[in-house]
Amino acid sequence: MTTAIESQYHFTAEVKSKGKQQNRDGWAMVVDWKLPGSQYDLTLYGQDWETVRDVVMDEKGQGPLCIFTINQGNLKKDKTGQYSSDYFWDMVGIEQTWIAGDGERVASDEAPPVQAPPKPNPAPAPPARTPAPKDQPFEIPPNPAALGACHNHAVDFIVRGILPVPEGRELFGWVRELRDSFYREINQAPVAPLHYCYQHDQERRQGPDGGWGHKLPKEADDHADSYCIEGREGWRVFDASQR
Repeated sequence: MTTAIESQYHFTAEVKSKGKQQNRDGWAMVVDWKLPGSQYDLTLYGQDWETVRDVVMDEKGQGPLCIFTINQGNLKKDKTGQYSSDYFWDMVGIEQTWIAGDGERVASDEAPPVQAPPKPNPAPAPPARTPAPKDQPFEIPPNPAALGACHNHAVDFIVRGILPVPEGRELFGWVRELRDSFYREINQAPVAPLHYCYQHDQERRQGPDGGWGHKLPKEADDHADSYCIEGREGWRVFDASQR
């Protein structure tokens, strides 16, 4: 008996891994979902990295929960087409999800704006802002797509327990704080120069031997100068020639 094979599937699944294809320049992504009749997690392939730019694996190797749409592709070599796993499957849609107020996950574009809960006896509204003088910095309007991605990352970090809500804080305010921090300090941060030391937030300089390092603050006035050397983070090197 032959089982009819759907030409398209629409499902929600967690991304288990994401990386470069072994023999090509494109991406490969394993999701926690199986084709009907298959015992293996589905692996998706693509060439355009921009498509999966917002799929970020956390420090524990866990990916976000996304809504996928896949279409049936070409038949694999030496396969008969009897099973859905005999075909390649092309990803034609991917949306990260958001946790609604009732606990249900929905697509990100269905998420309402994040607002703080109303407070009793609100203070009078502040006066309207006046334009900043030309010699003072101002903040340009945020990029809605980038801000939405930062919102999703903030929610995922809270749900996974990486950045849980601190004691005494309310959820909405914490989500907004994380979202704004991710947007200003990560998404919109300028790209650091090569060999930059992110641990000490300082630019490294190249030494006579070709290595890169920067001077560390002295732990005591009578201590000799010490350096943080690229590739030897966590060590205090006291010989400046080792840079």
